[in-house]
Amino acid sequence: MLECLFIALFVGVMANDFLLARKVRKAVALGRLNRPDLDNFSFGGSPVGIAINIWRLRKIPATHELSDPDHVTIRLQYRAQQVLVAALLACLAIPLLRTVAA
Repeated sequence: MLECLFIALFVGVMANDFLLARKVRKAVALGRLNRPDLDNFSFGGSPVGIAINIWRLRKIPATHELSDPDHVTIRLQYRAQQVLVAALLACLAIPLLRTVAA
């Protein structure tokens, strides 16, 4: 059961990271997102790459401060990515904690 959840979360993280990178690149190319540090934003593809992407997107303003729908979508998808990664890490930590406690 936990293995299936892990696989589903992993696929969700990868898909969300790919879509998030597409949205950010599109917004930067159209000039709607003027962040010089996001000019070469790309798909993470690995745990380190995903962590770097999450770190780079932390400076995007909160959704209540934004008016452009692209910004709001990027910010909400960024939050979804954070939740997915946290759930994936929890899914990894549960079996480790069970073996240590046993």
